[in-house]
Parts: sequence; C-alpha cells; structure tokens
Amino acid sequence: MTKEIIFVSPETKINEVADKLIKHRIHGVPVMKEGKLAGIITETDFFTKNPLSIYLPSYVNFIKDLKFGKKVSGRQKKQFKEIVNAVAGDVMTKECVTISPEAKITELVSLFQKNKLSLLPVVNKDNSLAGIVALADIVNLINNA
Repeated sequence: MTKEIIFVSPETKINEVADKLIKHRIHGVPVMKEGKLAGIITETDFFTKNPLSIYLPSYVNFIKDLKFGKKVSGRQKKQFKEIVNAVAGDVMTKECVTISPEAKITELVSLFQKNKLSLLPVVNKDNSLAGIVALADIVNLINNA
C-alpha cells in the first residue's frame, strides 16, 4: 500500500480534484473529513451517467467561459451555477469499500475482483486512513515476484 496519501476534503472544488489526479498521475483520491475517511473519488466519478459521457471538469471550465445572454433561463443559470460550484462531496462515493492493514493479499485481490475496483482505501479500526492500494500495486507485486 501507499502510505503517502494524496487526499481532498468534501469542500474541495471538482476542478481542484481533477488537477490533483492529473498532476500526481493517480486514479482517485480519498475524501477526508475531520481525519476520517468520508468517501472516495475515482476517475469514473468525473463522467456523468449519460449517453454523452461528459467529462465534468472540462464541462465546468466550458460553462465558466460562457457569457450568459438573455436567452438563458433562470433555471438554466441555476443549474450551470450548481455544476460550476460542484465540490468533492457532491460526486464522491460515500459508501466505499475499504480493507484493513492486516488483511491478507488474497482478501485484497478478492475485493478488487468482486467490486470491480481500481483503488481501495486501507483504514484502521477507527476509520482513519492508513494507506491506499491501487490495482496497479497488485500488478507490480505480481510482476516483481
């Protein structure tokens, strides 16, 4: 597991979360509140669940750059404002799958397979974050064995 964890708070703006993923070349980040795991945001959380598969941070930037004319309704302005002001707490998965630091590698692999995950927070009994394991970490472990 990786012990030096990059994380965000529920109040972190969506664009800032996306910037962290890109800057650090990671697939997701834990969302921490008062020292405890509150949720997780992965790359897939940035895509809306619609046929267009809009990448949320790009869409937010597009909306910010728009000049609203008289043709945009009050309802549309409100919706745009909600999207532009989205924060980690709005898109995070709150009930995320976790594992304990003492878990066996077979349990870890089973959780990745069963839940189709790419990232798994490692938490202590008090729900404090001990580390994070990415699917790539398992691949590296197998590759270096």
